[in-house]
Amino acid sequence: PASFDTNGTLPLAVVHRSMAPFSFALLAAGAAFAVAQDDVNCEGAACLAQGVEADQSTLLQQLREVSKHHDLAPPNTCTGGNSDPWATGNEVPCCAGLTACKGDWHHAGTWSFLCVTTCLANPEPPANTGMTSCSKAVPMGSSSVWSKAASTQSCDSSKGVRGDGAFQCADASGVADGSSIYVNMEMLQDKVGCFVWETLDCQYPMKSVKRIDFDVEWDGCNNLWMAPLWTFSSPWVSPQGLSGEIDFVEECVAPQVNTNLGCPWGATAGCVDEKGLGQGTGSNGPKHMTMTLDTAGNLGIQFCSIDKTNCRSVATYTNYLNVVYPTSEGRNNLYKFMSDVFNDSPRLGDGGWGGCNAQQNPTTTCKYAITNIEITSNSNLPVFADPNSKCYTMNAKPDSFVGPMNFTGVTV
Repeated sequence: PASFDTNGTLPLAVVHRSMAPFSFALLAAGAAFAVAQDDVNCEGAACLAQGVEADQSTLLQQLREVSKHHDLAPPNTCTGGNSDPWATGNEVPCCAGLTACKGDWHHAGTWSFLCVTTCLANPEPPANTGMTSCSKAVPMGSSSVWSKAASTQSCDSSKGVRGDGAFQCADASGVADGSSIYVNMEMLQDKVGCFVWETLDCQYPMKSVKRIDFDVEWDGCNNLWMAPLWTFSSPWVSPQGLSGEIDFVEECVAPQVNTNLGCPWGATAGCVDEKGLGQGTGSNGPKHMTMTLDTAGNLGIQFCSIDKTNCRSVATYTNYLNVVYPTSEGRNNLYKFMSDVFNDSPRLGDGGWGGCNAQQNPTTTCKYAITNIEITSNSNLPVFADPNSKCYTMNAKPDSFVGPMNFTGVTV
């Protein structure tokens, strides 16, 4: 049992550790004990002199009385600030004004809940990314080519477009890869929504491109319509096979991950895709992908080991530049990269949701990383000419060449 001292306040020493989440309530109750003193007709030393002992049951009753005036919660009815509502093994809801938010609160790579006043718009980067290709995650800063998109066509949500859960990748010294995007759905408390990112400030003309290279890795993305990297040009003009859209890595038709060019939907006879990159469950480590365009406008895409060996052709499109809308009939419309997780509801009238076997997955643990995006120009000029631009990082480095592409065969 605990007793109040001669000043009618509760000594810190008598607050048992089991009641720690509620110590703020106990201290406030002691400070406001005058409210409850009228009930026992004594005060301070007089209470002790009369042998009035505030045991735990009496104290609980006093707290309940005080809480009516001071909006305090009795012990074991709610969890206080910066405390875990699941600490006992059963949920004890957060006190009024607090919200249970999920995060890597101890920077140990483990996720838990804390009761805080508000959840961060974007949680702190996780200590452990779970990705070999992205050893460290850092917040997206001014060097990032990525930003939250303003809209989406194939996913509908009452929450609008979301951009939380995305970060940049950095090396061990903290130097960020401006081209990278690392998405971690596992760390989000609310995983349902339309998550979309774009390189709006770094658009490029496909007619100037000789090759696009990047590394990709994913894990735990089964039963989820996710597309770590794709590119398209606005306006998007149907049919999809002639829109120019290139889905480098997309879980469609789920649960298989493919490279999709929209070949079954209006493309010309020289279009071949859906050769399969793996399953949504994981990529089995980081992989490398290369897209090439030859001087005749033929497009090919290879899927390789991370060291650029064991490559195989996963998509080809003969005469691509001359038949798709953005680059045909004299047009040279700009393209941009996209990355998204569609995890809410289908957009009315859009066939993509059903066509990709999409479904809402509120418990997904999906995470993926796109790193080292490089665009090789087909001229002596870089695709992004301004060395002070954040886009400049996506110009290819001299040692990134993979080799020639076989456009006619399925394998190389």
